[in-house]
Amino acid sequence: MGYGYGSEFHLMRFLGHHRNLLNREIMKQIDHEGDICWIDFDFNDGINSISGDEEKKGLGFVKELPFVSQEQYDSMYSEYHEYSIYGLDSWQNWDALFFINETLYLVEAKAHVCEFISNQNTRKSDTEILRFMSDMLNNRGIIVDNEWLKQYYQLANRLATVSLLNKHGIKAKVLYIYFENGFQRKELDSNDRVKLLEDDSSTRKEFEEAIDKEMSKLGITYDQVKDIMTKVFINANPKKTVM
Repeated sequence: MGYGYGSEFHLMRFLGHHRNLLNREIMKQIDHEGDICWIDFDFNDGINSISGDEEKKGLGFVKELPFVSQEQYDSMYSEYHEYSIYGLDSWQNWDALFFINETLYLVEAKAHVCEFISNQNTRKSDTEILRFMSDMLNNRGIIVDNEWLKQYYQLANRLATVSLLNKHGIKAKVLYIYFENGFQRKELDSNDRVKLLEDDSSTRKEFEEAIDKEMSKLGITYDQVKDIMTKVFINANPKKTVM
């Protein structure tokens, strides 16, 4: 986690210090009536995580959702395990999770356009991963190819995963939260005063351009995924003007 910057820092900061503002912005920008119910992180043993906490992984948490039946979960989980993907039950790390009424939102946070890049980091399961993605998305007219394992792999993975959930009657969407003014590197000087080392923040315009590039590279149009993917923009530093 970056000190004073980056998506993980700002997401934790807004969940802890500005949750009402975060909730209001999410509700306003996704246009969904209801109350947001955030899902707690898991505890860690304190050795592998400084905070003593860790993100939810995989899809095991789905069985804990109050609106998901055992039948739905078993059906989804059974199909999920038809794919021989290495480390399947911890395949995804979720930045945050919440639900509104009976819709699950899988949250991914970004504070810089450089955070869009996420290659598939093991070659062990390439064939099975591509098969999974293709099976989940072919009914949308989306063509899955080797490009989906490259620099925009995370989005590819998320779209396939929410498609699996929806296939089994578990309504789900990917929600990207983009933190404008969110990449200011800082340190404390000898007098414990905050010193700004670098401001490499991304603007909304830069995020929008990066999103368009990401979608184009994967060969996806907004119409093909608008029912399973949405986005929210948050100014991480409102006292600084956003360009």
